[in-house]
Order: sequence, then structure tokens, then C-alpha cells
Amino acid sequence: MLIAFLVMLAAGAAGTGQVPGPAFPSAGRFVDDSAHHRFVITLGPVDLPAHASHHEVEQLGVRQADLPRDGWLEGYQVDIVDSLGRVLPRELIHHVELIELDRRALLDGEVQRMASVGKETRVVQLPDFIGYPVRRGEPIGIDPMLENPTDSGYPAAFVRISVPYTPANAEDAPADVFSIEADVTGAVGKASDFDVPSGRSSASHEFTVPISGLLLAVGGHIHDLGTRLVLVNLTKGDTVYDARTTRDSLGRLMQLPVRQLWRSGGYRITGGERFRLTAFYDNPGARTLVAEGMGTLGGAFKPDSGQVWPRLDPADPETSRDLAYLHSLGAMKGGMPGMDMH
Repeated sequence: MLIAFLVMLAAGAAGTGQVPGPAFPSAGRFVDDSAHHRFVITLGPVDLPAHASHHEVEQLGVRQADLPRDGWLEGYQVDIVDSLGRVLPRELIHHVELIELDRRALLDGEVQRMASVGKETRVVQLPDFIGYPVRRGEPIGIDPMLENPTDSGYPAAFVRISVPYTPANAEDAPADVFSIEADVTGAVGKASDFDVPSGRSSASHEFTVPISGLLLAVGGHIHDLGTRLVLVNLTKGDTVYDARTTRDSLGRLMQLPVRQLWRSGGYRITGGERFRLTAFYDNPGARTLVAEGMGTLGGAFKPDSGQVWPRLDPADPETSRDLAYLHSLGAMKGGMPGMDMH
């Protein structure tokens, strides 16, 4: 709760016993900075030539890090850095996704996306009273996708993810929350990009939330030329989230707001309520932009007591397709470059 996509929260529900997740190549460098209560994961290097889209960059694919302790994750920060640790432009981030490999998503058969970060996502810090529960040995996947729209090339860029945590023996334990995610394409087991025609357009997807609880925060991820992301509760007729993008003079995305619903007690959802997510775009050019649209919502959802989170089942066709898709992200790339951080 993500993404542009953003919020890294969501729902710890009773009875969520999960099966072990699949093995992916190991993440580069993992540091448990116990003095500051944070994990720091560094992946790379990736060669980022100038003016290269994410389709033109040799990506790393999904990498796996097994967590060394029990506790609660309390936020995240993603930076792109050089070999000396100097921060590079945020425009190099297409998205960086964190994946809980042994938990199912709430809304469909995908493996659980914990967080998705885009160039418009800065530091995300959860309030002290909630946290995303994790356990020692739990496999976490990292899917970094980079691009370089700038005039400068970066032959050795690294993805650095800093995740603050609360240890399991903390005196004031936070309440459990996990991620809830929706996409305007409804895609499972494939890329969720879509074409953006000339002029104004939109893409929508409807879904049902199967269990009751509180939505505590919500935000999203949208691409350049995107103007608005809207979530409507069709059952109640409420607009839950209506975010307009901040863009520069060329239409490039700069910011998409996060709504902190927890400040007003959260937004109550009853199991079975129906929602519609819509992404709006405005393409001033004369031609259709192929696979240049995206609209993803991420939220923090705290289930009511006794509500059961759906169980991960690798035999589920949706889960099987999603796992195959995650493995394919690095399957056709060149050899994975070695780690060489100083």
C-alpha cells in the first residue's frame, strides 16, 4: 500500500494460512539495520541509456529476499542510486513493486502485491498504530522496472529500497494491516498496460470486496498523460477516491495524491460491496500510444474480526498464470549482472 502506485498496507485476517511461495533469483544486497529498525535492499546494476523507455531497458526481473525477523513493516522509500550511493533522478523509476510471495491477493487469484512505487511516490510512512505483519523467513519479491527519459545515460544504476520496521518484541505492537489492490484492466497473469488513443479517454474495471473491514488509506499509480483516478462504491453510491494528477508542461506525471482515510476513522466496507475503478487520460497527439496507459489503486484495508482472507492456491488458474507471468519478467533478459556496490 504499492504501485505510482503507493500505499503499502492492508489486511491481516484470521485464518490466512498460506502455502510457501515460489523461488526467484536472490536479491542483491540485504542489510538488516537493527540499530535503526530498517531493512535496506539494493538491486542491480541496470544499464539505463538516455531516452530509453521501460520496454527498451534490460530489466532485472523479480528478485527474492527472505526476511530475517518477525515484526511489522512500517513504510518504504525507493531511490535509484549510482555505485557510490548517490541518488539519481526519480524519472528513472517506472515502478518498483514489493510482492508477498506466499499470500493471495484479496480481490483475485494474484499473488499479493504489498506495495507499488512510481516516480511520483515519495517516502511512505504508516501511522504508528498500524503495520504490515511479516515473519522470519518469509519470501518477499521485488520487481524493479526502470526507464530513462532524461538526456543523460546511467550505465550502472541500482535500486535501493529502505523499509522501516517495528520488531516483534516492541512494547506497543501495531494493529495488522495488509494491501488491497485493483487495476483498471482487471489483468491477472499479464501486463496491465493499455493503449491510450488520441484525445480524452478512460478505462474502467469493476470488482467486489469479499470481506468486511475498514479502508484506512488509498492511493494509486497512473502513467504520463493520465489526469485522474477515481474509485466509486457502486453499492452505496459513494466516491471513495477522486485524485487528479499534477503534471508538467509536457504532460508528464509529477504527483498523484494519497488519501489518509484513517484520520477520519476509515471508510467502512461491507463484504460483497461492488466498486468501479476508472483512470482518465488526455493524449494531445494525433496517434494512439501503444501500451502507455496504466491505472492501479492501492489501499490499506483492516478486516473486521473473524473475516477470513482468501487462501493462496498455486493450482488456481489465476494464481498459476500470475506466477508464470512473474517468472517471465526476467526469463528473456540477458545474463543478470553481478553486484558491485562500494
